[in-house]
Amino acid sequence: MMLRIGILLFWTLGVVSSVSAARAGFPLVRDGRPAPVCYVGGEQVVKTALAIYAADAERVAGEAPARCDAPGNAVVVVGSLSERERLDPLLRAWGVSAKAVEGRWEAFRICEASRNGERALFVVGSDPRGTAYGVLELSRLLGVSPWEWWADVAPRRVRNVTLAPGYDRAEAPSVQYRGIFLNDEDWGLDPWGTRYEGSDVAGELGPKTYSRIFELLLRLRANTLWPAMHASTVAFYKVPGNREAAERYGIVVGTSHCEPMMRNNVGEWDGARYGAYNFVTNRAGVLRYWRERVLEVADDENIFTLGMRGIHDGEMAGAVTLDEQTALTNEVIRAQRQMLSAELHRPVDGIPQTFVPYKEVLDIYDNGVELPEDVTLMWCDDNYGYVTRLSNAAEQARSGGAGVYYHVSYYGKPHDYLWLATSQPALMAAEMRRAWDCGARKIWILNVGDLKPAEYHTELFLDMAWNTDAVAPEKVGEHQLRWLEREFGPDVAPRAALLMREHYRLAAERKPEHMGWSRIQQPGVRGGITPVADTEYGSFSAEAFDRVAAYERLQHEVRQLEAMLPADRRDAWFELVRYPVEGAALMNKKWLYAQHARRYAAEGLVAAGEYVEASRQAYDSICLLTDRYNGEIAGGKWREMMSMSPRSLPVFAAPVFGEMPRVQRAPVLWADGAGKCIGADTTELPCFVRSTANTVAVNLFSASDVRVESLPVWLKAEVRGCMPSHRRIVFRADFSRCRRTEERVCSVLADGRRYVFRVRCADDRKEPGAAMTDGVASVAGSGYVYARGSVAGIDGLGQSGRAVRLAKGCRAEYLLRNDTAGKADIVACFLPQHPAAAKTLRFRLTVDGEDRGLFDIRETFGEEPWKVNVLRNQARRGVRLHLSEGVHRIGVEPVDEAMLLDGIFIDRLHRNPYVLQGFTR
Repeated sequence: MMLRIGILLFWTLGVVSSVSAARAGFPLVRDGRPAPVCYVGGEQVVKTALAIYAADAERVAGEAPARCDAPGNAVVVVGSLSERERLDPLLRAWGVSAKAVEGRWEAFRICEASRNGERALFVVGSDPRGTAYGVLELSRLLGVSPWEWWADVAPRRVRNVTLAPGYDRAEAPSVQYRGIFLNDEDWGLDPWGTRYEGSDVAGELGPKTYSRIFELLLRLRANTLWPAMHASTVAFYKVPGNREAAERYGIVVGTSHCEPMMRNNVGEWDGARYGAYNFVTNRAGVLRYWRERVLEVADDENIFTLGMRGIHDGEMAGAVTLDEQTALTNEVIRAQRQMLSAELHRPVDGIPQTFVPYKEVLDIYDNGVELPEDVTLMWCDDNYGYVTRLSNAAEQARSGGAGVYYHVSYYGKPHDYLWLATSQPALMAAEMRRAWDCGARKIWILNVGDLKPAEYHTELFLDMAWNTDAVAPEKVGEHQLRWLEREFGPDVAPRAALLMREHYRLAAERKPEHMGWSRIQQPGVRGGITPVADTEYGSFSAEAFDRVAAYERLQHEVRQLEAMLPADRRDAWFELVRYPVEGAALMNKKWLYAQHARRYAAEGLVAAGEYVEASRQAYDSICLLTDRYNGEIAGGKWREMMSMSPRSLPVFAAPVFGEMPRVQRAPVLWADGAGKCIGADTTELPCFVRSTANTVAVNLFSASDVRVESLPVWLKAEVRGCMPSHRRIVFRADFSRCRRTEERVCSVLADGRRYVFRVRCADDRKEPGAAMTDGVASVAGSGYVYARGSVAGIDGLGQSGRAVRLAKGCRAEYLLRNDTAGKADIVACFLPQHPAAAKTLRFRLTVDGEDRGLFDIRETFGEEPWKVNVLRNQARRGVRLHLSEGVHRIGVEPVDEAMLLDGIFIDRLHRNPYVLQGFTR
């Protein structure tokens, strides 16, 4: 039963459940009564954590733990080394050592101790926040999810929770400052938070909302927040109680790349009061504005962002050329540091400061910013998950260190993705590990948008920041499995993990927000927003139908697993799994069906009208799903949190259609991949190859009866209904009944007309390499046949879901077959990373042992090739050669640094397909 909170999870955490109770360990809960708590100190954040723990224990056990003034038998003793005069006597008396946490940042130790036949559980922190994390670790040991409030993972009642005998655990963070950025909140967090606060002021996120956020951060062992800062939101420091709430929860407040000196410009800069936001023409006004905030927060714990951009996310005023911008940035930083030292009355090198080279600021930094040694360099991704720059050897030696600002939600070009958090977790893990290896260990901030539905990404990111070595990129699947076990139990978790892995893989091909193939901030377009366009998934090819079928399998699995869950987990399931998966599925259906309608209408097919209705139904279903999220889930708790159309971009709109054909004189057959419909001549279908298990489909556009005749014994046909007037006849070879190679003919009879097809099969069991089907041979990165050097497979990464990390100088070789001699394209598909510190990101390509040159995948941020790459999560480079028929050995070797290879393909028809079937085979 799920009441046991999963025996596997309990054992992992060092807990013995009541089901298998070995009573020798410390009883955290015994017979429904939590162990009393003795706190020897007065730190506010520890008191806050103890209050959270007491509430958790009461929900789990039925009553809150008693508070006591002195430790005794079966008591939890809590203390911080910041208050040693109170704690040290107890540590000595009980023989508890503090060496594991002494002198460390935010460390804690939880250990059982005994004295004179009595035993106690000590929670000792190196400092107040470390102690608070230790206290909230007890909540996890009770089975309480960090998401118990934010994702409605209801705590389960238990009568006994016993720790493993001799329980002893010490932890400390890998990254010093770990947190999130609430951003682009206009369509979710703002309206929801206003309602939650009970405020009459739109966008007033106050202490009630922020206390919930701060509690979550404490539960996730985070310590830093960049507050929401859009124009729709009342600035954090303008709302009474917000500062005090941050102090109560021990949260360090910082600000984003465009908010220097703790100022929210869009909400606080008053041109009538201060003048122009221009350091060249209005230096005194700008400094006065900054000084006011510095004085206001002088006693708080903050991280000051240095430098200057525009009022919001744009370039600074007062400088035009790169050299002017660089000189002005240096002048600004000098003035800011002088102010911090003077107003805070302490050495400036002891005040936490960051410089964020985001967007255009990276070019300014590289042009010669004189950044003081103690300021933390905070590198950024390109807004799509690929880090644009990391520290070189000299920068790694700086005392201020480095950090990373990373996105799983974004508003900007080439297109937003604010609705569903579908970035591959393995990509985030790979890039953050890369950053860690390059010395980015001071501060990690994740842009989480509205926070929901980025719950898993948030926890993964913060878990990596807490213990980087515990979450290797190649082990992300295991991390998510454990996460799902904790939230939904061991019966559902394995299937749910596979489901989510495929959900993220499909989004790596194309995020749901990008299925309109539209753009924003597009040069030369009025308003910068382009309309929805047809996708690169063909309406007369398998790609679009395979994609819809994959999503339909996910929808079916989501509903099956939901039926297995008890009632108290179904709200959480909807928020964490069902809504994002079904939302992505329905968005794909909406636009792929709309494309089919337009394409089929152009051919005069009546199925076009049926696809119109299916597309509209998908849109309506998104509306209903979102209404349920906002109106029904958790009793309406999340009303206005989930918007299905952030910014009302074209991709979110209901599809609009013109006149559709109503009459079709005759059936039309169209083979997948063909340029025109099938005529009276015999049609040759692509060869069936054993190793690929490929299917071949013929589209029948007619509502009449259909019959497949004269099938060879080795060929099977299945008629699949798509719409009343569109069916797909799917042929598949049964290689248990065929000879090595055979060629036959079969026919399809529809509405009295006969269509003849030539079919071939090839049993290639003895042939090496990836087979070619329909002119393309492809293999995932993990499908190498030889490797020299370090190769690490990363499940769940790339369009293939099986990308590999190739170290610098490593060589991986792949075997692929070409079925016809002639010109062919040989293409390597990489994840579109950026160089860490160099100017190039190159690999060497060899074909059959011959060097075919060096290829650089680096693209300039904001340029068209970069846009194409980030939208499909691939950078493709290759060469066109004359290839003989047969097997070819393709070699790939990174030259500058490690690279992430998604796969390799040979394309003899020069079509550059959007999806490579062999990648997922």
